Amino acid sequence: MKRRSLLASAAVAPLLALGKPALAADKVLTVAAAVFPDSLRAGTGSFASLSLMTQTNDPLILRDNKSGLHPGLATKWEQIDPLTMRFHLRQGVKFSDGTDFTADDVVYTLNFALDPQSAYAMAARINQIASVTAVDKYTVDIKTKAVFPTLLRGLSDIIIQPKAYVEKVGVNGFTAKPMGTGPFVFQQWVPGDRYVLTANKNYWGGAPKVDKIVIRTIPDGSTRVAALMAGETNIIEEVPIDLLDQVTGSGARIDEIGTTAGLVLTFDPTIKPFDNVKVREAFDLAIDKELILKQILKGHAEVLQGQVLTKGVLGFDPALKARPFDPEKARQMLKEAGYDFNTPVPITTQNGKYVSDTDICQAIAGMLNKIGVKATVNIVEGGVFQQMNNAMKFGPLYMVGWYSLGDADFATVWYTKAGKRTNWNSEEYDKLFLAARSTNDEKERVKLYHEMAALAYKENPSIFLFGLPSIYGVTKNVKGFGAAADKVLRLSQVELTK
Repeated sequence: MKRRSLLASAAVAPLLALGKPALAADKVLTVAAAVFPDSLRAGTGSFASLSLMTQTNDPLILRDNKSGLHPGLATKWEQIDPLTMRFHLRQGVKFSDGTDFTADDVVYTLNFALDPQSAYAMAARINQIASVTAVDKYTVDIKTKAVFPTLLRGLSDIIIQPKAYVEKVGVNGFTAKPMGTGPFVFQQWVPGDRYVLTANKNYWGGAPKVDKIVIRTIPDGSTRVAALMAGETNIIEEVPIDLLDQVTGSGARIDEIGTTAGLVLTFDPTIKPFDNVKVREAFDLAIDKELILKQILKGHAEVLQGQVLTKGVLGFDPALKARPFDPEKARQMLKEAGYDFNTPVPITTQNGKYVSDTDICQAIAGMLNKIGVKATVNIVEGGVFQQMNNAMKFGPLYMVGWYSLGDADFATVWYTKAGKRTNWNSEEYDKLFLAARSTNDEKERVKLYHEMAALAYKENPSIFLFGLPSIYGVTKNVKGFGAAADKVLRLSQVELTK
């Protein structure tokens, strides 16, 4: 703890040297994010990106901090036939440049997202859409290829882009300067440093209660905590478990919520010897998850039960259990598989993206080293991780968290070929996934998800680690903020008191 405190004090010194210009005005909210994406490109497939993009652009369907769904740019919807959903749009809404929001913007956005040339990662959430049609200025029909029970939840991840603006400035122009109907207006983006926005006083949901927000990326957890305690920030993401007492002792508060994020270590089976399922299973057996839960996470998590889903999620299989810790068996399995113990195994992770992620990786590397594996930890910043993700080149083993938001579809999609999030592929898994996505029979869906979980357990494309919380530090002068289960910042109703 003392070492953490000293590091934090030293690391925050450059911030303190700048003084407190952001907090001099009581209507400027400063947030410290754990990671930033490499750009503001729409649809990149991470909630770190969505958290920034939803400040300026709204979806048709809004999601709250507990993953509940509410009307957004669509005020209501109705099922016209088994394959067609009609959406009635909010009227009188304007983009921040003063132009009207209409059905044309919805049609444009969804067609853009679904176009393979767009490389829109979030398209995996809605790829059962067959067509999008403007019925009139404020009505849109979405027809699907089959029954699509997760359409509404999928649309909550798709921000609506202004057709006329994007056609004028191009996709790159929109990426450089996003513009939408959201609660805030783009002012400045400095990659790897800050995102600055001003309040949209004409926001359809009511004017924000602050004049400006500054979102800074501070990857190191100790530095984020030090910045909060020094008054440099009002809200920080991902407070390290071992610094919780320091935050509360400073007069700030902890805002924590359980998430549906399944933290996993994913293998790249195109890299030998990780094409061998026996090697993948041996690595799993070498990790003492219960010890990590107790000593590093201090109980602020749950051990995943041999699957990416957390307990309580639709599709969770209670019959599956986490693989037991058995280092002797792990070592023997590696020998039987002809494993070369001189093979270097870098574990790629971000720092601060998830609670105690770096500490967890260090512990895992140590456990693997105990059975003779030459494991190391490769820490990369968020932008670099996004580039690796785009190229699907992370190295042999990398840490990531998949959110289900309460429905197995949203986490399991990333193990499909269409999800484009893993180099492990299974035709059987893909068929089961598509079948589960194409029926409204909940019992049938659960049965199919159980079959998928059993297949993934057998094949071990990932080591299933923990279901994690999201932990924020908040200064006492902040009101109206809540911890988000999907880690998307919702700031329009946040206010600062004196």
